[in-house]
Amino acid sequence: MIAAIHALIQAVRGPDPRRGGFTTAWVLIFSMAACPRFAGAQVAGQPGEIYQFGAGARALAMGSAQTAVVQDVNAVYYNPAGLGLLPGRELQFMRASLFEGASYDYIAYAQNKKKRAGGWGFELIRLGVSGAEGRDEFNNEAGGFAYSETSLGLAHGWRGVFHPKMSIGIKGKMLNRTLASSSDRIISVDFGLQSGPWMDEKLMIGAVVQNGLGLAQGDTDDRLKPLIRAGVSYKVVGPLSLAADVSQSGEFRIGTEYAFGMTALRVGMTDRSLSFGGGLQLREKYLLDVALQNHAVLGMSQRISVGYRFGERKGLSGGKPPKMQFYASEYLNNALAELKKRNYLKASSDLDTAHGIDPKVFGAEWKPKGERLRTLVKALELEAHPEDQKAFQENTPAAFIAYQAVQAYIGNEEDRASLLAHAALGSDPRNPGYRRLLDAIGKLTGREKKRDEILPPARLLGLKMKFAVDEVYRRRFPSAVETLREALWLDPNNTMAWTRLGSCYYAMGDRERAAAAYGKALELDPADQKLRAFMEKQGLAGK
Repeated sequence: MIAAIHALIQAVRGPDPRRGGFTTAWVLIFSMAACPRFAGAQVAGQPGEIYQFGAGARALAMGSAQTAVVQDVNAVYYNPAGLGLLPGRELQFMRASLFEGASYDYIAYAQNKKKRAGGWGFELIRLGVSGAEGRDEFNNEAGGFAYSETSLGLAHGWRGVFHPKMSIGIKGKMLNRTLASSSDRIISVDFGLQSGPWMDEKLMIGAVVQNGLGLAQGDTDDRLKPLIRAGVSYKVVGPLSLAADVSQSGEFRIGTEYAFGMTALRVGMTDRSLSFGGGLQLREKYLLDVALQNHAVLGMSQRISVGYRFGERKGLSGGKPPKMQFYASEYLNNALAELKKRNYLKASSDLDTAHGIDPKVFGAEWKPKGERLRTLVKALELEAHPEDQKAFQENTPAAFIAYQAVQAYIGNEEDRASLLAHAALGSDPRNPGYRRLLDAIGKLTGREKKRDEILPPARLLGLKMKFAVDEVYRRRFPSAVETLREALWLDPNNTMAWTRLGSCYYAMGDRERAAAAYGKALELDPADQKLRAFMEKQGLAGK
């Protein structure tokens, strides 16, 4: 093989020994010698083929189809956006013996952030070939030499920057290459994103641009070729998932994983090879993964990686929650606090982020509420009208009533939300923010704007009470009940409204609801002996 390398060197470089430096030819030749992929294909490699060897036996067993899958320490290698959902601190190491004495070492560490979703990590990769026999231009022995490539990468990922379900990431990497006494350096930057989960929390989408930016230092004109790769992953059922990647060059990767208990089985395929393997997780911390790769030309080879996860990683029912669930809970709590402060824009953003990190954090209550709050905030155009957000947070009757309207809307009480929005505008008719609130709720609920009900709460309450009395005189008790309920939305502690509501129910023959309404009136005014006596006489007391 060394003789073949020498012949190729002479074909590319020519016989002039004064042409020093580290040219592209050297990199291509030694990458071909060390890299099974390109040796099998009988083509020279490209600068930076060290980034095509893969990282982690789990990923390699899945055919390296990781763009949309990876959310652990290997995100530093495959897609820095995966660090956006990194659940804790992780360390991983892999070593592989290649061909002709070549070796490949990979070590990576990553950890999540303390106060918000996201994480950072670094990796160290080394590809080396030693003990090669050197020849001069006359094919005379010139002593031994070695070739090595060493890469250092630093990556960072964020979750929920542009969208609650989107992670973005960036990675800077520095590749140092040494051949005998010559050396150079290539620096480049990768960008990545992941989006999801979608479709009932099953689908993830990812993309990465490798070597989007770059520069070289030393005696070389080499540049790392930009590579764009897109991928998807889908949880088919239970522990079974599928993943696929495709690059702009047409390279296709596909992989699957079936995880059960502390073990996992994996199968993958690329354009040139089939891979399979398995994994073992011990005590929630120790990881051992094995990958077997069957190359069409070079045959079978194996990769083994070991990893360690720091800290507790048990579920909610078994100890401390994973970090991602902790972050989701923190964002949910922050959202509820901001909602009480009437900062609807921030509350909606934090709810979206909590859902993007862990959809299960909402349970059955806050998922629909979060969606309705997002819809209302969008209809209000609060980002375009920050003055409205400021008005909603003021200590005024209108701001407090508007808060009740918002709470009613996100709680799916649309009639109540519409009525309170009328009262908020009636309390401060010159403020355009309350007009936009009424318009937004009307548009979202389909409720008609009633100009004669744009009144301060006290006047609107009087109007409702009068209308209810009129309906009682006409013996339209159901209509009177609805109007009295509206009056109680405006003033839940109005004793007269509760008493009249009980009388309407009593007239309709609904003794249970009549007793409940009368009981509420007595609770507010225990001194009303006449009502108490009436309830005892009619057998409504104690119901």
